[in-house]
Parts: sequence; structure tokens; C-alpha cells
Amino acid sequence: MIEVGHPFSRPFQGLVDSLVNSLQFGVEQPATQELLFHTGTFAYPLRDAGAVSGLAKQITGFVAKKPATFTRDVHYVYAVGQLVWQPLPKQADPDVVAGWFPDDNSRLTVGYFYRDIASGITDFNEGSVAGTLARAMAREFKLLYEQMDQAYRRAFIDNAEGFALDNVVALLGISRNLALPAEGEVTFWLKKPPKADVAIAAGTRVSDTRGRLFRVKAPGVIRATLDEPVSTAGTVVRTSLPIGALVHVRVTGATTDLATRPTKAGKPFGDDESTITLAAAPPSTTLTVTYQPKNPQTTVPVVALEAGPEGNLGSGTVTVMPTPPRGVDGGVKNEKPLTGGEAAEEDDQLRERAKHALERAGNATLNAIHFGVLNVDGVDSVEVLDLSVDQTIPPGEVWVRVSTGKPEIMTEVVEVVDKARAAGIKARVTQVSSITLSGTLYVIPDVAGSGKEAYQRYKKAVVSALAALGIGDPVSARKLASLVFGIAGLADVAEAQLDYVRGSDPPAPVDKDPFVLKADEQARPDDGKIDVVPLRALTISAASLAANGTLSVTVQARDEANAPIRFRSLQLAVRATVRAKPKTAPNQPLGQVAEVVGTATFTNADQAAPAFPKLVIPGLADLDATTIEVVVDAAAYPGIQRGSAHLATA
Repeated sequence: MIEVGHPFSRPFQGLVDSLVNSLQFGVEQPATQELLFHTGTFAYPLRDAGAVSGLAKQITGFVAKKPATFTRDVHYVYAVGQLVWQPLPKQADPDVVAGWFPDDNSRLTVGYFYRDIASGITDFNEGSVAGTLARAMAREFKLLYEQMDQAYRRAFIDNAEGFALDNVVALLGISRNLALPAEGEVTFWLKKPPKADVAIAAGTRVSDTRGRLFRVKAPGVIRATLDEPVSTAGTVVRTSLPIGALVHVRVTGATTDLATRPTKAGKPFGDDESTITLAAAPPSTTLTVTYQPKNPQTTVPVVALEAGPEGNLGSGTVTVMPTPPRGVDGGVKNEKPLTGGEAAEEDDQLRERAKHALERAGNATLNAIHFGVLNVDGVDSVEVLDLSVDQTIPPGEVWVRVSTGKPEIMTEVVEVVDKARAAGIKARVTQVSSITLSGTLYVIPDVAGSGKEAYQRYKKAVVSALAALGIGDPVSARKLASLVFGIAGLADVAEAQLDYVRGSDPPAPVDKDPFVLKADEQARPDDGKIDVVPLRALTISAASLAANGTLSVTVQARDEANAPIRFRSLQLAVRATVRAKPKTAPNQPLGQVAEVVGTATFTNADQAAPAFPKLVIPGLADLDATTIEVVVDAAAYPGIQRGSAHLATA
């Protein structure tokens, strides 16, 4: 790698010192003077000898009537304002002797430096007029030098940035991958069945609450009535959507309506509102049901107006219609995340691709395939493996796993791999499956308190960590929980209740840590379905103390809205403190009479019965039974509000 350094850069203080030196001692300027050389004369005075500050390294003259050059400190020296010719060296070569002295009566052109008259200014301290002007000029010179240095460094791939890097890699026929917009689908719905079809025009805009805009790519229609082909082996027919009003049921191709009867009393179309019961078995199993859907809706594709990852939104976040389409009085919502938005390729990534350009052109290597696929717009990440990397891969094969939010580019990816693979090598190209993660993270506030801002910061950290996972990387709930320690106002994570969706399967809980994915899968967060909820308080619904010292307490965990929290599996160390008043002093404050520490275990429940050692209350008979209470708190987490209740004693 070429070490370009900073050849044009100059230190600021050095520039200041140079300016001050010129003002104090005069500006050094170049000048020339012509002298006549006379054989036998060795010293030649210069004009303004008192101001001369130095002599040129070389002067010109004539030897044998031909132009010649003479060197300082070899042929001549400068001393006391004079040019002094040096004598011939002893035992000099004949060729050297012939060119040592200029021709007699020939002209010598002498270059030298002299200083102008000094300014006479002596005060260059900071704050002085001269000092301020010198430093201001030095700043401008420094800026100019740095600009020159940058212009030089931008010619090298390791230092060029932005447009300069684009120009450098263009020499290799490489261009930066541009930013891509996020895409997905949104559903428009109406409050009631319309009298006529409602059109959703292409270009209709929708957005989330933060104003990130999307436009409809292809038009859609909300049908007033649907003609749905169905089949039945009996008298029961089911539609794909809940029924608002039934128009008719007919044998496909016929014009006669089939009689129906209510499926359930008070519910003509059953509990699911999509079941039709015929009065008799139809003459054919192929029917057509014409009905008005209870919730008229249509799903259309959308694309972000601005390219970049900012358009990647979680499900349920697009809910705003800046200008609702005519007739749409319900709303809009994205049932699935909007994905595929990517930022323009960063300088480091572009630089890495450019460095492997020649290797990619050569083909037949894993890196050639890797960087060739990365060159395709829309590819998020790629993994290229063969037998040398994974022993389970058969010899003669190479596996290419591609992560992208745009399935349509896979054809181009396959073409790139075919061009880059070695002859006789079989390439298996697969698109990585996305495992969508959602869920709730129950955090424990710090004693100083927290707020929605802290919850949002933690959520952002979790989403970023999940988005950074590569192909096949496992998901660790413990690692996600550890991110809370970098968030001011939060003490810990009580439980990370994560769910995953694989393909069209229903959501399932992440019940192992780490959660291992298949080699061709990649975890992706559903931002809209990841919530951070605080464990705000413990409450007690019942408390009693048996004669044998068994303390029975039912503890419930509650969130910020005072709603109970259902944990999948949580063990929490708790402390039970018993307080009471003596019978003889009913007016004094409650005093602590006993304390015990135990463990509350929540297992698929929102309440737990902590296990405590036997509790003995000294002088129990002398206490006022109506004032005895138990207080339960999480000693390690003072940010969780404690709960209290009356303690019934045997």
C-alpha cells in the first residue's frame, strides 16, 4: 500500500513563525547578477552584500565557449558578501581541470537571495495588531495548504472520500451502489360496505406518524361486492372474509339462488362471521358466493418516496393518509414490515470492492463470487462457502447465500455467480430466509427513575443489534438484555419475551438462549412490534402467617399503567418486612418486627407465591393484630415500587 503522507501540509505555528520572521528581519527575495570572470581573480563582491542572505546552489557560465554549470561548495563558496572561487583539488582528473574555471572574460549568471528592509515592528504577542494579522494570515495559508494536501490525497484509493472516491474507482469501471427505497404493502379499509367500488389510485401517499412518506405503486380497488368461488361437500360453505351482507349463493354458472338458513342463533354466519349454511345439499360442489364483506379492504404495494434505511418500518406503523382517497373513511395500515431500504454504499465498502476488482475479473475464487454478488444493487449481505470452509458441502460445489429485501434481483445474482464460478463447479444460489423477531422487553427502572425517552433509547439499541446480525447468526436474549446497562435510567431487564415468525408459520416464543438459526436464515427485527415496558411495582393481593411460621404471600408484578405483567419465566429475589404497633402504644408509628428474604418465581403467570423460610415474630401476642402488615420489595432493585398488605396471623 502506498503511504501518501501529508506532503503539502504545514504546521500552523510554523507558518506564524515564518510570517513573524519576515516582518522582523525582512522578506527574503530572489535576485540575479552578472559578473565577469577574470582568470586569477578568485573573489567577486555582490551588490547589496549586507542584505544578501544566501547564494544559489548553482550558477551558469561558459567553459571553452560552451554553456556550463558550476556548483556551490564545490566550485565556489559564499563568504562575507562575496562569491569566492575554490582552487583546483589536488590530483584532479584532467576532465575536471578543464571545466573547473570559467573562460577568461566570460559572464557568470549568479542567483542569490537578499532580504528587504525590516519593518521595525517588534510586538508580535497574541492580541497585538501585528500578532493578530500574522495569525489571521497564517490561518488562511494553513487552509490553502490543507486544501492542496487534500487534493493530492484524493488521488489515492485509501484516502479518497465521497465524490473523489467515485472518480478513483471509476478508473476500474466500478460505481457506487445507490440508496434503495423501502417497499412493502399497506391495506386500505372502510368502516362499512360501500355502495360502489372504491378505487385506490397509483401515487396515493401514506405515511407514519413521523412523516415518512410512501406512495402506492400499483392501483387497487375496494370491491362493494365479492364473487368468491368456493367448494363444499355438504351444506356448509366458508368464505375467506367475514360477511357483512349476503347477496346470493349459486352453483357456478347457474342463475338460481340457493336457499340458506342461519348458521347460529343471533349469528347468521357463525362465530367467525364467514360460515354459510345451505338449506339443502347443492346439486354441485362448485359454488359462487356473492357477498358484501364486513370489513371492505384491499392491499396494495407501496414504495418509500425517499431512498434509504429510514423507510424500513415495523408492522402497524403506517397509519396516516395525508390526502385520503375518495370514499376511504376507514384507514390504512401495514400488516407486515416495510423492508428493502438501504443507504448508499459507504466509502469503506466501495473501497473494498474496488480493491478486489481485479480478483473478481479473474473469476474462479470465493472472493470473486463474493464481491461480484455484492456489486448487484439490492444485495444486503452475501456468504460464499465451499468444502474448505464447511466440511458438509460436497466437493465440487459452492454455496452462495444472499440476503436481500428484493427477491426480483435473484435472477441477476444467479447470472453473476455463473460468470464468476470456475468451470466444472456447481453453484447453489439461495435467498436467505428472514426470521422476523418481535416481542416485549420488560425493563427495571433505576432508583432515580426513567421515562419514555430511556425506553426508546433501549428499544433503538435492541433493534440496531438485531439488524446487525449476519446470515446464520444466533439471537441471544442475554446479549440484548446487556444493552440496558448503557441506558441511563434503567437498571436491568426482568425478561425479554421475544417471538419469532418463520415464513407463514404463526408466531412462536424464543424459548432458548441463544436462539440458533439455520445456516440459510437471518434474523430481522419487526420494529413496530417490539415494545419496552417497565416493571414498575409489586403488589400484594393476599398475605397470611400460619401458626407454624409459614408466611404465605401472593405477589403480582405491574407495569407503568398498573396492568399485571405475565412473565414466561422469572425469578426475583424479594424481601418481606413485617411491621406492627404494640397493643400498649397504639399511637406510635409502625415499627419493624421481623424480616425474611425469599424468591418469587413467575412461570407463565402474572403472580407468584414467594418461598420464604419459617418466620418467627418475637412478642407476637403483644402486637395489635389489626396493625400488622407485610411489605414486599425487590431489595436489589429499589426502582421497583414495593407492595404492602395487612398480614393475617393465626
